Amino acid sequence: MKLHYNISFIIAAAVLLSTGSCKKSFLDEQQHTALTQQSFSTPVGVIGSITGVYGTLRGLWGTEGFTNQLVGGTDETLAGGSTSSISTFTYQNLGLDDYKYLVQNAYQDINTLNGVLLYGTAITDATQRTQYLAQAKFLRAMFYYYMVVNFGSMPLHTSYITDPTTSDTRAPIADMYTQIIKDFTEASKELQVTPGQPFGGKAATQSTALYFLGKTYLTRGWSKAAQPSDFATAASTLQNLIDNRATYGVDLWQDFGDAFKPANDYGKETLFVIDESNDPKYGNYVPGASGGNLNVTNFLFRPNYPSVLANFPAAGGSALMVRDLPNGRPFIRIRPNTDYMLHVFAERSNDSRFDKTFQTTWIANTAGVVTPRGALTVSVDTAIWTPPFDPGAAKRASFKGVIFLPPSIAGTTANAYTPIIFPSMKKYDDPNRAAVNDPSTRPFVLARFADVYLLAAEAYFKAGDSQKAADMLNILRSRAAYKTTNTAAQNTAAVTAMQVNAGQITIDFILDERSREMYEECTRWWDLTRTQSLGHRLQLYNSEAYPGYSASSPPDAYSLRPIPVSLINLVTTGPAFPQNPGY
Repeated sequence: MKLHYNISFIIAAAVLLSTGSCKKSFLDEQQHTALTQQSFSTPVGVIGSITGVYGTLRGLWGTEGFTNQLVGGTDETLAGGSTSSISTFTYQNLGLDDYKYLVQNAYQDINTLNGVLLYGTAITDATQRTQYLAQAKFLRAMFYYYMVVNFGSMPLHTSYITDPTTSDTRAPIADMYTQIIKDFTEASKELQVTPGQPFGGKAATQSTALYFLGKTYLTRGWSKAAQPSDFATAASTLQNLIDNRATYGVDLWQDFGDAFKPANDYGKETLFVIDESNDPKYGNYVPGASGGNLNVTNFLFRPNYPSVLANFPAAGGSALMVRDLPNGRPFIRIRPNTDYMLHVFAERSNDSRFDKTFQTTWIANTAGVVTPRGALTVSVDTAIWTPPFDPGAAKRASFKGVIFLPPSIAGTTANAYTPIIFPSMKKYDDPNRAAVNDPSTRPFVLARFADVYLLAAEAYFKAGDSQKAADMLNILRSRAAYKTTNTAAQNTAAVTAMQVNAGQITIDFILDERSREMYEECTRWWDLTRTQSLGHRLQLYNSEAYPGYSASSPPDAYSLRPIPVSLINLVTTGPAFPQNPGY
């Protein structure tokens, strides 16, 4: 059987699907690796093509390199002591090919989806045909959306490419938005309403498409391609999803912390996930692996807790902790930007989100450890504590373990947070993996329902309705006030204390609220670039990244990623393909 190759500027690779590229709950049919016009026109061929596209998402979200790109160089994070991509965090010496895998994957998959949309119309079962093709529309729109928000105008291909070409051009960004909105709009009506037949698991549904549709209108509203009604349309689209959440089977959990429990990964707050599996037929899992197309988010935000010795800050003594399953494998790649963390989580008595976002205590797990302040009892005493406040001299003197404090509080003392020891973001922890060094088999949650309220607040604010914006945020802030340890009266009082009014709403407040709700959930760079706030927020909160960012020419060049130079070089016919300004 003849294989079709796409060797245009972006793809430069065979349009092949990797075997075993989707979780079994999503697809039980046999997958095909070679695509032909004939296979595109059959249900099995179409489902195999869509399955393969879903599988390639696993090579991006959850991997180390892509995670660095999504959270690095923002107000929320700093490079950890063992970061693998310091340029991403500082905007200095950025590589012009650092982002090529996103582009390669996107356009390879776009061509596959174009083949599905061209030949899949031959499927005779009307329900199958409509819903299968809707998956292709959704995925194509999603890839083009991420091309726009990362690179600006890019090639726009909606026809299936079968013959090699050595030329390509950037499409007007207005045309790209028009195509993205068209695909998401159709998908929002044609996809299955809730997860189930003909797809299981958490493949895209109508609510997923509505989420991305609203987000696209919002993003275009901020752009040079803006239409006068974009913000109002974004608000109404997202409000429609909120109002009809029961129909779509989506909602918020009562407790903010429940959104991050492994048992709830496929629950009502999840709009879209990228599946993982420890079955090699349906995933890329390798025991003990640390790289590749794996979900390693359970490693990346972990401090090096086994490095702290009993006599700290003096030398010597045994290690306070040993690496174990609950505390995870300490990759030390990404750490919170402490000053910003203290700013956005300043309210901790009524807002539960700090405690449900960060691990600040490490309970002793090693027998026979004695510090200058006493012996540690396994499973009882706290060996390491990284509070966001100063517990006071008396507590510091009596605490048997070791305390690390925010540098702005600790001053020049040895007990300040370091690039090695810091509060650990715990949303991605995977307590169910088999061994301490294993990557995660949790799905990567790419979108959750809470973000609908945040995006709606932004849209309402930009449309001139600050009261509705406050209403959206207050729903999340009310949920954030809930604590299982509170009485009903205490929870009611906390909810009241957490409410904000229209006069308090600004873009900076909305961005702060996004951090409180979605700290380090791999949307931050896009949130700041969408709202044209990246340079402003770096100048305010991230002195490590701002000099590199501000040195770009033009000043906001780094609000777009560089077009991969290895792909630019493939354009050898016709006009040269232009690089983004500043690179």
